[in-house]
Amino acid sequence: MSETERALAPRSIEDSGLATTTEFSSELAPTASAAEKQFEIQSAVVLAKRFPRDEDAAFQKLMKACSRTSFAEDAEYSFPRGNKFNEDTQKWEKNFVNGPSVNLAREGARVWGNMRHGTVVVTDNENERTIKSFAWDLETNARVEAEDSFRKLIFRKKEGWVKPDERDLRELTNRRAAILKRNCILEILPKDLIEDALARCRETLRSDAAKDPDSARKKVLLAFSDLNVTAEMLAAYLGHPVAQCSPAEIANLRAVYKSIADGNTTWADYVSGNGEASAADLKDKTKAKTEELKQKFAGDKADKPFDEKAEKKRLRDQLKKKIGALDWDEKRADQFFGGRDVNAFSIDELNELDRSLDEIKAGM
Repeated sequence: MSETERALAPRSIEDSGLATTTEFSSELAPTASAAEKQFEIQSAVVLAKRFPRDEDAAFQKLMKACSRTSFAEDAEYSFPRGNKFNEDTQKWEKNFVNGPSVNLAREGARVWGNMRHGTVVVTDNENERTIKSFAWDLETNARVEAEDSFRKLIFRKKEGWVKPDERDLRELTNRRAAILKRNCILEILPKDLIEDALARCRETLRSDAAKDPDSARKKVLLAFSDLNVTAEMLAAYLGHPVAQCSPAEIANLRAVYKSIADGNTTWADYVSGNGEASAADLKDKTKAKTEELKQKFAGDKADKPFDEKAEKKRLRDQLKKKIGALDWDEKRADQFFGGRDVNAFSIDELNELDRSLDEIKAGM
């Protein structure tokens, strides 16, 4: 038998009494590394059964971690998602989604114990990559898996969607993997454990801001300055100067910062208009918001419901006009849109594309 045949695993063995026929598959027999991996998993399962978790101790450890300000600051994200109708004001307002960050999910898995989680690349080609994340409770054998396929494209303000270099691709993969893994872990961990952790983190941030409000505000301003978000922009978003922030608003700003820093959102998602507007523009916006509040207290309820379809159509038509003015051919326009159908973009994405076209035109 040749070296190749010895390396192949038998697929089937047929014994007719007169002769024995063996067919070999094209798959190699288990390698030493595969056997080592299997032994590692078996050992982990045995240890999990031998040393089961103490749920009360795990709860105490997680609450202790959530009492640390540095941990609480990165434990929650917040980003805008659509609009909702406020029954009290009879107006449409931005709807914000809050939830536990990947940092909180990882810490929860660590203190819960006897859990394995990770991410692997399933398929990878020139244009697309597919990853799979999992979370596995070794005690109960509960396992959750999730896959995510994404195109190898990143958005540049002055170039549109472009192919990333090695570093950008790694960062893109890590961001997508972190979200995928977080969701898997959260499906395994008890819901009330995460809810209690979030409540403790919010209380920690509020308490810290109440004890030393000046220091808390400085931390927020320094954090947002790294994202090129000025104090004037924050004032326009809040509707009042940052110096007048309550502890709850400081905690909310930390969640907004976390979402932007992780690459899940941009500052433009939180404000209507250009996120890089001048201080004068933001001042006008704050004044407009004040007028809006006056109308609310005056009992003005004549606002029309937000029409998402009409807004998308308006933005798409606006993009087409601007691209026509740039005299781009079909190939350049398709590259700008990353090969996606313009009808598939959300309102936030359409606004971002619109701002990018303005910058491209300004730089010509």
